[in-house]
Amino acid sequence: MKRNEPKPLKAAIDQFVKAYRMQSRLDEVDTVNAWNACFGQMVQRQTRSIRLQSEGKLWVKLNSGPLKEELMMSKGQIVSRLNEHLGRKIIAEVIIQ
Repeated sequence: MKRNEPKPLKAAIDQFVKAYRMQSRLDEVDTVNAWNACFGQMVQRQTRSIRLQSEGKLWVKLNSGPLKEELMMSKGQIVSRLNEHLGRKIIAEVIIQ
């Protein structure tokens, strides 16, 4: 396609995201929003930080020891719940600290 030919907005945005290598950062923002939507305010208040690495590893730091233990026992459910909310498989593993 030439530059002056019209193209759909979605295609232009996708091209922009790819050109500036922004997809990983957008995935991280989407994952933080999904975490907050899936697990509610109580878990959100106890969450210190959330990081998504390129290999699909989600690092979650929590303030609460009991909550940490509870979430560690259900890592598989957390992964499937977040990926379902995101609409695609972004997260492969959850590491809770």
